[in-house]
Formats: sequence, structure tokens, C-alpha cells
Amino acid sequence: MQAKREYLCPITEPKPDETPIYRHPMAKDGFLPPLDNRKVNMQQQLLIQFEKFSDKKTLGTFNEETQQYDHITYKEIQEIATSLGSSLCQQDSIKEVKDQQNNVIKPVGIYLSNRREWTLIDVACILYGFTSCPFYDTLGVDSITYSMNITQVSVCFVQPSTIGFLAKSNLPYLKTIVTIGAQDPNILNTLAEQKKEVITWDDYIKRSNGKIQPYPNLQPQHPLTLVFTSGTTGEPKAAIQSHLNFTSMIALFEHQDKFALTQDDVYLSYLPLPHTFERVVHLAALSGGAELNYYSGNIQNIAKDIQRCKPTYFCGVPRIFNRFYEGIQAQLNSFPPEIQQKFELALAAKIKYFRATGKTTHDQLDEAFVKTRAILGGRQRIMITGAAPISPKILEYLKMTFCCQIIEGYGQTETTAASFLTDFNDPVCGHIGGPTISQEFKLVSVPEMDYLTDQVVDGQKKIRGEVCLRGPSVIKSYFNNVQSTKETIDEEGWVHTGDIGEIVDGALKLIDRKKNLFKLSQGEYVSPEKIENCYLRVKGISEIVVFGDSLSNYCVGVIVPEQTFLKQWATELNIQGDHQQLCQDKTMRAHVLKLVNEQGKQDNLNGFEQIKNVYLEPRPFIQVGILTETMKMQRHKARQNYQDIIKFLYQEI
Repeated sequence: MQAKREYLCPITEPKPDETPIYRHPMAKDGFLPPLDNRKVNMQQQLLIQFEKFSDKKTLGTFNEETQQYDHITYKEIQEIATSLGSSLCQQDSIKEVKDQQNNVIKPVGIYLSNRREWTLIDVACILYGFTSCPFYDTLGVDSITYSMNITQVSVCFVQPSTIGFLAKSNLPYLKTIVTIGAQDPNILNTLAEQKKEVITWDDYIKRSNGKIQPYPNLQPQHPLTLVFTSGTTGEPKAAIQSHLNFTSMIALFEHQDKFALTQDDVYLSYLPLPHTFERVVHLAALSGGAELNYYSGNIQNIAKDIQRCKPTYFCGVPRIFNRFYEGIQAQLNSFPPEIQQKFELALAAKIKYFRATGKTTHDQLDEAFVKTRAILGGRQRIMITGAAPISPKILEYLKMTFCCQIIEGYGQTETTAASFLTDFNDPVCGHIGGPTISQEFKLVSVPEMDYLTDQVVDGQKKIRGEVCLRGPSVIKSYFNNVQSTKETIDEEGWVHTGDIGEIVDGALKLIDRKKNLFKLSQGEYVSPEKIENCYLRVKGISEIVVFGDSLSNYCVGVIVPEQTFLKQWATELNIQGDHQQLCQDKTMRAHVLKLVNEQGKQDNLNGFEQIKNVYLEPRPFIQVGILTETMKMQRHKARQNYQDIIKFLYQEI
């Protein structure tokens, strides 16, 4: 049995209704900066690393003709980004924009999918002190318009799938549109009529005409990027992430060897780059000299992209990992019973070995997992899951079948991604480990939810409360939004996450969400996440959202069932029909309601927490359009989308 991991190091005494402040044991005497003290900002971070890895190839795009990736060198990245940045310096329309809190930015818009040009623009902005403003489709038309207007973006880089939005919007501050790829002539004519300058990528780079501008001296707090949160509660907020925020996060990779991206690593970039999780890992890959390759642009082809790239370092969100799990299960179920039995025996033996040692590889047992390991190309050495909770059962299953460690992380846009990480060889799943080396945390009591930092429940001491975070990788404010800044970040610099955590066996476990409570007619407060997390334990339930009404004394839900299980239930219940027809069948709906209520009873949900009616949604929530880019539920959008169905569910009872 391995020695117990030390995740939390208290550095203060507790205050009333608060835990002590905790840090990573390595950071107990101070947050850890980059190993090289010259790296005072991301500009210096990249310049030092580009010189170190000048001839190494990276930023690969797949060539269908040669069936290989076409790369450029780190030296070429610097040369192109320097020319691009010099052209931006000559762009008269880029003005300094100041908000009410005296934050000053020089905005450059990026409205592209993951591709080489995205990274080159990002590097150019970092080198020359521009503030990149990335936009993405799932923000929604109104939110993108709002975001572009508050930042006063005058230059924006686009591709064929995004230029149309700019033509329709005719944004007042936008002056120059830099195009990548062939464009629709009709759209170009519309932009010309609007007196917008449209210029190709190649021509814009040449605009500097060889007049290379010197790199400016940048302070650590210089705004590196604005990241628009997806607005789970309304209008998007623009988090100002500084150079210091990112150098503090890159230091995390430098100080922990097994976690570091190195020049021996290969990384596949497919998670959206406007999302901080991908952005941090992306820049860490460049800082480590890794080979970075881009996916094809279609998430439906991710399996093919993985086989082409064969990454050693892979990042994903629970939705992706759930698809892997479902795929393995479906294939396993197609095998003869004797093969299934051998697989299950090997899996059980390996789980026992893993729980005792923390190791995900075994010389003999891994022979049973050759094919499942090959799903990710066979070279994977480390994987990271973040952005949303993942089932402990699925996490452990994939660690065994992929023969690879999967680190679970937790963070927010406001904390520049990773705030908590599990240890590389931790044999326990179901928690998020401890704080990273650039942040500290405390729990604060939430009496209205009965989550206290010092209480006894059923004879056991419980340490529970809202997770609050602070440190050099935490933002100081939102752009042009004083009210949201005050609501989220207090005077001492603590970000109040809205997540409820519990310290269990020396690690942090997320158990609830503070901001999504609703009150039922009998006065009881209900946490939808608590119910959803319970019901998601039912095999065959892929996604769920729970709704309540202050005029009713019970809840209702919308559930996305897994197709394989739905067919299986249909056979058992002797119900005919395709996937959509099965979802609409009243007997099927009653069966699913019974399954989740049984799970709720097993997990001791109160009667008022159990849903009393259910609608089966045939489409994934991402297709319905109610998830953020990071796969978080937008409850206001969900309620709006399902308002007629919610009304029907209450009337039907």
C-alpha cells in the first residue's frame, strides 16, 4: 500500500465560519515562480523557450495528400509572430480602451477554430503587449455582439465559417477583418459596402514591410487576454487574465516533472482555444518544446485525429471520456460471453492492483487491454480531465483500460484554469486533490444550505463550505463590469467560486453548487446538482437537468438516455420504435422515472428532491444548445428552451 498523499498544508489558523487557508505542501512558504527568474512575463517565457527549441518542429496541420502533419519550427513561429505583431503595431485603429476600474487593453479579436494561425496570433499579441479577445460560436450571437462592443475590437481574424457573422452585425468599432481561407464573394461585397477593410492573412503579415518593431517591456500584470465566460447566469463576463496569471500556471508544469510537457511529448489540440483549460496547456506545450498538432476541425472525427496524432499527452472533458467509456462498453458487449468474462476478470484484478499501488500499468494484466489502449494511439503517458465533474467509476475504468494515469483538475476562468489537481499516482478517484502551487484556498460556511466548516453530521465531523481561491494565477477583475467584480472577488482578493467543497481524507471533494438553489412551494431549498449527480449514477443516463418551481412542491427533469440502454429497455418492455419514438413513449418515460427514483431513494434524497415526472430528450444537450463551451449547464437557457415541456410535465402529473 502506498503512503498517504499530502494534499493540504494549513498556513493559518481558522477564523469563525472559515477553515484555515490551505496551500500545496511545496508552496507552504510562498507560491512558486518559474524556475528561470528571467520569465517575468509570458513574452520572456516564450522568447527564452523559442531560442532553446529553435529547430524543433511543431504546430502541425494534417496534409491529406501526404497523410502526414506539416510543421513549422519554433524559430519560424517567432519570425511569423514578430512580423504579424509588427503589422498590428502599425494598425492605427487599435486604440487603448480603458474601463471604469482603470484596466487598459489594446484589443485584437480572434474568431477562429483551433488552427496554426490562432496560435501565431496569440504569440504575436503576447510578444507585443496586445490583449487577445477570442470569440466562439456557442457564446451566441447576442453575446458575441455584446463582447465585441464592450472591448471595442477594431481588428478581427476570421475564417469562412465566422466572417458571415461580422457581415450581418456591422459592428461599429470593427475596421479591419483579416481573412484566413477562401471567402464568399457576397459576404466580401457586404463588408465593402459597410466600409470595412478586408485583407488576407498573407497580405496582413506583409503589411509591416520588413519594418520589425522592437518588443515592448511588459509588466507582469499586463492584460494578456480577455476570456469571456459563457454566461451560465446571463451576459458573458470578460475575465482579464494577465501575463502573471499565465506564468504562474506555466510554473506548475515546470515544478512537477511527471506533469510537465517536454520536447518528447506530442499533444493534440482540439478543445476550444478560447477556453482557458486548452489555452494554458497549449502555451505549456510551446514552453516545453512539445510537438503540437491540430485536429481536423470536426469533433465528430476526433477518433481519426487521435489515430493520426498518437498523442503522448491528452486533455479532455468528461463528455469526451464518457464517449470513450460507452464505446468500449458497446464493443465489449458485442463479444462472446467467454471473452467478456476474461476481460472483466482482468479488469477486476487490475483495479485491485491499482488501488493498492496507484499504478495504471501491469506487465501481465495489460495484455487484456492492448486494443483499448490503442484507442488513444498507444503512446499516451498522461491524460487530464477538467471543466466538469467526471464519474469516479468511469475515471477508474479508463485508467485501467487506457493503461495511463488520468489527472482530474478543477478550476474556473477566473482562476486561469487549474486550481486543484490530483496526484499522478493517487489510487483514489472521486476527489480533486489539493491546490496547485500558485493558489491557496479556504472553505467558508454557507448556513442557508447547512454547509458549515465545523459541524457534526450523523456522528461524523464534517468540514464543508464554499470554495474560495486566491493567488498569482487568480484574476483581479472583469473588464468593464464593476458589479460582477465586486460580487465574485472580495476586497482581500478571494474569488468566491460558488462551488461547495468538503475536505475528505485530506483532499477536496466538490459536493454541491451554491448559486443554483431554487425554493419549492413548501419553503424547501433544492440543489439541482445534488439530484443530478445522484441520478447520473444510473446506468444508461447520459445527461440530466432538474427544474423546480416556487409554486409547486416537487421537481421535474429532462434526461438524455444512452441509445444502447434505451434499446435494451425497449426490448425488456416490449416497446417498438426508433430512438426518438422510444423517448416519447409514456411507458419508457415511466420506466426511466422509476430507475432514477430508486437511485434517489438509495442515496437518501428527500421526497421533495425526487423528480415526479420526466421528459426524455433524444439529442445531447450540446446539440440542444444549453451547454457552455466548457460543457457546463446554462440553466437560464435550459429553462427557456424547455419552458413548454416543463409546463407539460407539471400538468401531466
